[in-house]
Amino acid sequence: MTSHNYIFFAIRPSFYDLPKTKQLAYKKAFLRELSREKKVITYTYATLGLKANTNILLWFQAETIDEIQVFLNKLMHTKLGEHLLITYTLFGMTRPTQYSDKSTRHLKTERKGGKYLVIYPFTKTKEWYMIDFDTRRKLMGGHVMVGKKYNTQIEQVLLYSYGIDDSEFIVSYEMDDLSAFQNLVMELRTDKVREYTLKDTPIFTCIYKTPEELMDFL
Repeated sequence: MTSHNYIFFAIRPSFYDLPKTKQLAYKKAFLRELSREKKVITYTYATLGLKANTNILLWFQAETIDEIQVFLNKLMHTKLGEHLLITYTLFGMTRPTQYSDKSTRHLKTERKGGKYLVIYPFTKTKEWYMIDFDTRRKLMGGHVMVGKKYNTQIEQVLLYSYGIDDSEFIVSYEMDDLSAFQNLVMELRTDKVREYTLKDTPIFTCIYKTPEELMDFL
């Protein structure tokens, strides 16, 4: 899928003031809306306690942002949606990497099955773009080699946000072992490319739940 929207929600206190029977009915109606949608793929995560003002993440994928927006509008007009508050959004698109003509990783955006998802936007410094392309490609080659050491433990999706969101990129990682991911990040911090990172926060750590598990978790 080409277009990706990571949308974080807080649950309004008004939801917990409702009778339990209404809460359950609203959750079931929300699940029905999720299951009916065919053009948008949705992956569901819990973020409670991992970032202020967020309880859940919905990771939407579709061929166009219009399809995601129409679907989100439907969800927000459900009874449960009336009690959801959007607190953060990240939007990016897939495209082939300029550093490898043979790479097809941008086509493989489906969830791989990791228990944890870590997402963050990042932006390069202006100095990075002043470096000649061959030098940048060589530097990125070293960066990629570090990541390859963790290929069996960590899966990555890289999105481009140039001109369509506040950052230049969004990177997300799936893994079952947060310690392995922490090891990767610590090693990447010593790589030469790190010198050209302007900003790479906020960082969002999310725990996968099936839609049904997520509704039970609310």
